[in-house]
Amino acid sequence: MRKDSWCEPQKRSASVSVIDMEYPISYEHYDVDEIVEIIGFLNALETMRETPNETEKAELIAKYRRYRDIVNNLSEEKRIDKAFEKQTGISIYKTMKNL
Repeated sequence: MRKDSWCEPQKRSASVSVIDMEYPISYEHYDVDEIVEIIGFLNALETMRETPNETEKAELIAKYRRYRDIVNNLSEEKRIDKAFEKQTGISIYKTMKNL
């Protein structure tokens, strides 16, 4: 009897990471909820670039306001923006300026 490959359990390597990207965040400066919100904002930026629409635009603006409240430090915002742009090609500043 032939086994179908789709029904066999997939073997996973212990070195496989769930997170595809290391975010440019100083994790020691924020609590878990704040980190989740910052990452949510960065993910929204990537989504907006891939499939822009008005609903996501309004959501992105709201997430950006929350991001600014959390980070609340211009030099830290610039550091995150520079590192994020280097990794993804997306500038937080330019994206939000053009909305």
